[in-house]
Amino acid sequence: MITDLFIIKHNEPKSIIILRRCVIIIFVGLLIAVFIVLCIGVHDELPSVNVTYKVVDSLPIPDIFFSYNYNFTINCAISNFTGNYNCNNYINKTIYDTSQSKYSTALSANYYVTSNTRCTLSINITDPRYNISNQNDYMEMYAYDKEYYLNPIITGSQTQFVESLLLKNMYFFGQPKNDIANYEWVFDRHIRHSLVQDVLSFFGRQKYITIPYLESHMATATTANSDLRTNNTYYAVLRFIMSPPFIVTDETEERSKTILNILGVIGGIWSGVVALYIFLFGPGLISPWGFVQKSRLFKNQYEKNILPFVCEPDTTEGFNNSMQKRLNNLEKR
Repeated sequence: MITDLFIIKHNEPKSIIILRRCVIIIFVGLLIAVFIVLCIGVHDELPSVNVTYKVVDSLPIPDIFFSYNYNFTINCAISNFTGNYNCNNYINKTIYDTSQSKYSTALSANYYVTSNTRCTLSINITDPRYNISNQNDYMEMYAYDKEYYLNPIITGSQTQFVESLLLKNMYFFGQPKNDIANYEWVFDRHIRHSLVQDVLSFFGRQKYITIPYLESHMATATTANSDLRTNNTYYAVLRFIMSPPFIVTDETEERSKTILNILGVIGGIWSGVVALYIFLFGPGLISPWGFVQKSRLFKNQYEKNILPFVCEPDTTEGFNNSMQKRLNNLEKR
């Protein structure tokens, strides 16, 4: 069909040639427009997420970060079926962050839980400036999966998801004036296999970066116990329990549209366009007449100008005169 755009057929009327070329240009233009629209759809498509669940033998204790306007310390205790253990060695030393004008510390335990385990963090204020009667600010807590920092984060499609992880597990602690705040924290571990959107991914190549993260929620309970409020330094208690079976949510991003899919669609459309073109103008040398040539608008012009040697004489002239007229018409070509 495309070659007909450049080949000049002297046995066709000029009107047919112009119509044929216009139809080809329109068809090709529509195909290019469809291809561009489909490519934009592939580029802007958000990957779908396939979710599965699997049981694992162990879970890492998350990294938990704390920051506050006043100096503070955290005591850590772990309980499991073998007994109770002090885990203060998992608590980083409290430091003062001059960029934020806050004190900060973190629970960073290289510890994988294999059985029912309970972790208790007791938060104590050590800053002499602190006064429970007039404090109106909050301690910030945010948590990450222990293995989150083991994987490089590629900027691009993962940026928004990675930025959301800070807000996903951020909490604020406050201290009631008459009670001790107890926080019960529950979390689930997720592993996101995020699709790397490079050029080859648009052609169907699947390359992933693994991003482990947490989904969590917090429940609050208060306990009136003045004995724990010695010198107003006992701020809050955070507890979380990890118990088997340890179920991890596995999330895999998948792309449903690729350039290869588009080429398949374009191939199907092209087949339909070629079929319509053959219907209009015929398949070529085998049967050069299509719907257009057989239509009343062009049929008479074909019979008189294109095939004069098969036309019947228009008058009642003799056979010799008819043959001479046909030869003259052929010589004009």
